[in-house]
Amino acid sequence: MNSSSRQIVFIDGVGGKRYMRGKFVRYFEQRGYSVSCFDYRASSLPLDEIKKNLTEFLSTVARAGEYHAVAYSFGGVLLRSISTQLSMHQSQPKRVVLLASPIRAMRLARRLRDWKIYRALTGECGQFAANDDLMNSIPLPDMPTAYIYGTWPWLGAFGFFFGVGFPHDGMVAADEAIPSSQTQATPVPASHAFIPSNDDALRAMEKWFSAVA
Repeated sequence: MNSSSRQIVFIDGVGGKRYMRGKFVRYFEQRGYSVSCFDYRASSLPLDEIKKNLTEFLSTVARAGEYHAVAYSFGGVLLRSISTQLSMHQSQPKRVVLLASPIRAMRLARRLRDWKIYRALTGECGQFAANDDLMNSIPLPDMPTAYIYGTWPWLGAFGFFFGVGFPHDGMVAADEAIPSSQTQATPVPASHAFIPSNDDALRAMEKWFSAVA
């Protein structure tokens, strides 16, 4: 692979922080990648400001050369929502992984959106994830994209409200994380919070990035 593609950006989900991504960072740095992490305060920042910060962050990364993006959970929604700006500034990633990231409105978010603690913790991001029209309004990435989702339902609020009658990772259902049943996607046996450090997910991401000609 061209050395200019040895950059990876990890775009975190709501509540995720850089210090939580040690295994992910070590895994790829040991394989010669430079890894940058983007996180944000969903509880206190307007969604437009988060998107502006991400656009600027990725533009800075792109000035150093080509990069790949791993967009985890709501991070994938953020990445998709700024795709037009990235394309205009020629700062879009070479390849993308949407990692346990909802493509459509989340059942769990719709269930919790009026709860005060949910609104306090997730801010505008949580309301966006619960809105069918808003989630359907943002396009899928127009660059090569891999979809990885979890199938371990035992840790997370989803199982409490919806049970285990269909595959999910405790927060995001499988049918929310892939565009259609015909989409080639990789399931991993992990609950939502542990997918970024899951060995199967890490190997799948490495294989996807290494396939670049």
